Amino acid sequence: MKNNQFTLADIRNAVSAGVLSEEAFARLEGYLSEQAQESPETEKFTLFRGMNDIFIALGICALTIGWFVLWGLLANGPAFWIAPPLAMIAYVALAEYIAGKLKASLPSIAIMAALGATLMIYAVAIYMSLAGPAGQLSDLDTVIDFGQRSMNVLVFVAIIGFAFQLGFFLRYRLPVSFALIAAGLVGVFWSALMATFGPAAEPYIPYLITATGILLLALAIFIDSRDPKRINGWAECAFWLYVFGAPLTIHSIAATFEAAALAMIPVIIIAMVLSLILDRRSPIISGLIYVGYLLQSGFEGAAIDPSMTIVLVCFIVGGLVMAFGVGWQRARHVLLAPFEDHPLRRYLPPS
Repeated sequence: MKNNQFTLADIRNAVSAGVLSEEAFARLEGYLSEQAQESPETEKFTLFRGMNDIFIALGICALTIGWFVLWGLLANGPAFWIAPPLAMIAYVALAEYIAGKLKASLPSIAIMAALGATLMIYAVAIYMSLAGPAGQLSDLDTVIDFGQRSMNVLVFVAIIGFAFQLGFFLRYRLPVSFALIAAGLVGVFWSALMATFGPAAEPYIPYLITATGILLLALAIFIDSRDPKRINGWAECAFWLYVFGAPLTIHSIAATFEAAALAMIPVIIIAMVLSLILDRRSPIISGLIYVGYLLQSGFEGAAIDPSMTIVLVCFIVGGLVMAFGVGWQRARHVLLAPFEDHPLRRYLPPS
């Protein structure tokens, strides 16, 4: 409940608590659906609830910048090792209040990023002091440089990052952490592969990125299929999987084929159709980026003035975005109407 406005998830929680019966919930849900003039918006997520969340997030970002600048000023000495644990304790205390009590998503993401970065850099510093060349650890820049050059450290950091995201999600149920857990698990595999095969694995990186994106999208689709009406918290976890998975897939394909029109046009069409079927906008947003790129390349080939090219690209892409935004539900209804009685239709959001 937010500002005395109840969501279906709140009412579903009342059913779980025994306050409301399943039959009453079904009647209420049917009544609310009938009252709606069009199909309900199912792709909902709460990044911030108001200006206060943004205000708190800005404060956390300012504190974080100050903390990393301070850490960077500390030379190799007792303060260099004592300050990070103290900073992590402070971040955990903030997380307990902001993520645990207030349930504020945007500030929680800021805390998660700051705490995770501090933890991983500190872990690299400890690893370097134990396994790195003697006498090289002098400041924060040296630690970061060491982490970027060592494949063993890359594996170590990937494992630490994955464990951190898993713990953060289990403690605070922050939806974005779920997507980062999935990405982190693949990151561990990536880093282990690079550490094992070294430069020989580099030609396969674009294919690994594409495979990772497809896996994230597949997981998102599976989660959505378990809750097509998206009334529980897992729907927001799926949202973040799409946010990470769609760009990874489409951009890596573009990089592999150098964004050639013959490769990108089918990908863009598939992304648009998939977005409408799944009622998720992330794939189509990633695809529209390359619509703009292909249009620009085409206009340049036609020797159109560069300034006019920008105008035309903006007008066409902007018109497409507006058309999809205004006619989204109507387009979904037209696309899915022939399959209304198909058994798989029950796994998709209503149209």
